[in-house]
This record gives sequence, structure tokens and C-alpha cells, in this order.
Amino acid sequence: MNVCGLDFGTSNSTIGVYKDNKPSMVPLEQDDRQQWQSTLPSALFFAFEDDQISFGRSAMRRYTAGESGRLMRSMKNIMGSAFMGETTQVKRRHYSFEEIIGFFIQSLKQRAEHYLGEAAGAIDSVVLGRPVFFNDDNPGLDSEAEQRLLNVARSVGFANVSFQYEPIAAAFDYEQKVTQEELALIVDIGGGTSDFTIVRLSPERHRLTERREDFLANHGVHIGGTDFDRRLSVSGVMHHFGMGEPLAHRPTLKMPGHYYFDLATWHKIHLLYDQSVLRELRELRPTLQNKRPLDRLLDLLTHRQGHRLASMVEAAKMELSSTTETTIALSMILESFDDLENCSITRLQLEQSLSADCERIFSALDQTVAQAGLKPGQIDTVFTTGGSTALPLIRQGVRAAMPEAKLVAGDLYNSVGSGLLTEALKRYQ
Repeated sequence: MNVCGLDFGTSNSTIGVYKDNKPSMVPLEQDDRQQWQSTLPSALFFAFEDDQISFGRSAMRRYTAGESGRLMRSMKNIMGSAFMGETTQVKRRHYSFEEIIGFFIQSLKQRAEHYLGEAAGAIDSVVLGRPVFFNDDNPGLDSEAEQRLLNVARSVGFANVSFQYEPIAAAFDYEQKVTQEELALIVDIGGGTSDFTIVRLSPERHRLTERREDFLANHGVHIGGTDFDRRLSVSGVMHHFGMGEPLAHRPTLKMPGHYYFDLATWHKIHLLYDQSVLRELRELRPTLQNKRPLDRLLDLLTHRQGHRLASMVEAAKMELSSTTETTIALSMILESFDDLENCSITRLQLEQSLSADCERIFSALDQTVAQAGLKPGQIDTVFTTGGSTALPLIRQGVRAAMPEAKLVAGDLYNSVGSGLLTEALKRYQ
């Protein structure tokens, strides 16, 4: 029996296996410097010319190089939403979102099997990570999301499928390093969700298979890095494309905002490329006082550069983790507009745009502590994982909420997958 722990993430995914008698995170893809990475960006590209499907960095490269096709990213955000049961058209075929997610998870499975080698055989058992809530407000949709993910895993060849909450998996990863008993708060803020777990950890407890009594609280909210990207895009970039522009004859009315919110949301961007949307925007043009920003929007959508813009906003957000100001080079995707100034974004702008989301995130953290019947001073360690915990605003918020606890930064992208593998070895071997 070959087992794995699979972390299907909103922005990045990982898979861990047992090879040469030790746990290992699978090197999934080479980056632009030809270095192997254990993360595969959760993206796929349907190429129209050769009808091939590419995944991860390869998918992003083909799309940004201008190849004709359809890019899909942040697919996990669809889980738990009303879109789950719908289909999307690629060329002349309609695919369900379960099929599309299946293509991606099958690619992860195949890469892991290739890493193990042909003699090892197929991987037949998996522990899949899941957020505490796929949907914060609808238990029915939350249960349906898990069932659909179960169906996907079985459809790609996993005979044994089970789930573990992502922050609990991160706790198991951290527990391998503890030397004495600790009461730990696990903070997992990734691309789509912010999840929290309070758990008792120790070297002795790590050997146990039944851990139910060790988990004191588990909570989360459906807010993460892709939401941060959207907030930053709306607040700092979209005005260059006409958001907020007043109408000529009724200046109290503004350019409709839904176009810009869709342009800032990965899984909705492709809807704006439809000819009916472009026609609507052209009809709005004569009604605006300043037509130049809308011309930029029309150019962006006509040349299908919306996903590239979203990638640039995401990169700017990440740069602001280590610098106080950065620039989004809009001229790179709007070459015909020689009067366009590049977009300067500051860390302060980012933090202001995220204030409401962070308030909800840290409210959920406080609720987790309350659920456990504890006070912040009783927490020994805060273990952080997930790419969004690199943001200074998040780090500062965690420190403010837990001023007395020891802060331990885990692997931003591999802690959950490693913990899922640990769980898989206990469950299946």
C-alpha cells in the first residue's frame, strides 16, 4: 500500500509520500531558475492550439506568453460556493468543476507516483486536507464540498480517502519538533481560508493514534490570500481602469463597480472576456466624463490580460512583505497607452485595504481561544503556517493577540502536507 498526504490549496498545492523509509515532500515542478519546488501553483491551462492541459507554473507561463487558451486558478474557492454544481465551457465542451479539479489532483498523484518510481506501484491511499469551513455560513454546502472532493479523489484512482483539518495537520507537523508538552495555537492562513486549532502536543502524545481529547478548539473563516489580492486590486489598481469614474450628465452616479470586482477575482475574470460584456462597456463609454480609463479596461479585456494583471497584483502584495513600497508596471500589459503611469502601491495602502478582513480573522482567533475555555496567557506556543502569515500585518496581529506565547514560524507551504502524510502513515500502515 502506498500512501500520501495531499494538500490541495487555493494558491499552491503539495503532496507528501514515504520514500526510502522516510517521509518526503514530492518535488513537483521546476521554477524559472530550473530549481525543483515542492509546491505546484493551483492553476491549469487549457491550450486551444494543441488541446493539451498544463498545470502549475507551466500553465501560468503558457498563458502569460500569450498562447490561446483558458487559464483557471484558485479553484478551491469554488468548493463550498453556489458555483460547485455548475459547468464552464472550454472551446466546445462543458466541464464540471469537479472534472477540472480532478485533472489537477490527478496531475499531483501522477507526479508523486513518478517520484516513487514504477516499481513502487500506484498510490492508493490519501489523507486530504480540508479547511475548517469550506463555507462559513452554510453547513449543507460545507458537507457537500467535502463529498465532492471525496468523489474527485476516488475518480482519479484513490481507493482509500479520508480527510483531516488543515490546521490539525500543521499541528502534527510541528509536534515532531517539540521536546516537552505544550499547549499550542496553530494559525494556518493560506490562499483561501484562515484556520485555527488549539491542541496539546508532546513527544509522547505524538505516538498515539487516538488524539481526540488533545484538541481543545477548532475554528476558521473563509478569508485568505486571494481575498487580500482582491482587496488590494480594488483599492489600489482599479481606478486606473475607470472604477469610480463619474458619468458625464449625472456626476453623482459612478461607473458600475461589478466589472472591477470581477476583474479582481480570479475565477470570474474570464467572464469579462465575453463579447456581450465588451459591448456593454463600449455602450457605457459615451456616458463617462473621462473616457481614457475605460479605454484601458477595454484594451485589457480585448487582449485577455486580466489574469496577468491579477498575477502582478499578487506579486506586489508579496513584495510588500519585505518592502514598504512597490510598483505594478501597468505599461507592460497596456503597451499602446504611452501616457500611462505605473501604479505605485505602499504597505500602508495594503494594510488599510485589509483592515476589515483582518478584523474578522483575529476575531475568529479570539473565538478559538474562548471555545477552548482559555485565556491568551495560557497558550505556550503559536505555530504559524500558510503563505499569508508572511505579511507583517498578520504577524503583528498574532503577536498582539498572544503577547506571552512563543512564536514559531513553520514552513509556509509544506507544513500542512507534511502533517497530512504523518496522519496517512498512522491511518493506513
